[in-house]
Amino acid sequence: MAIMTSTNRFAAIPVPVLAIFASPHARESWIAKTTNPAVGEAARAYYALIDASTEKQARALEAGVPTARVVRLRTAHYVFLSNEPDTLREMRGFLVGLK
Repeated sequence: MAIMTSTNRFAAIPVPVLAIFASPHARESWIAKTTNPAVGEAARAYYALIDASTEKQARALEAGVPTARVVRLRTAHYVFLSNEPDTLREMRGFLVGLK
């Protein structure tokens, strides 16, 4: 809880950073299949909020940490599992650049 309520800002990151964001989030298949319009609309609204929040975080990192390489992958939450080839490609490219 101390981290969440702290007024310290840890934006000075003087080392290279690779940040991979699941953005936009891939919608789960049941959303398109639901026969309940209220459930479908609630799910779409939820994903819109999550995507907006994730994008805000990604932009803040890009703006505040010049050493950051920010990658966005359209995927589910577990980006390292759902987008393994993309994740490995980005990690390898990042690591090669560290020299």
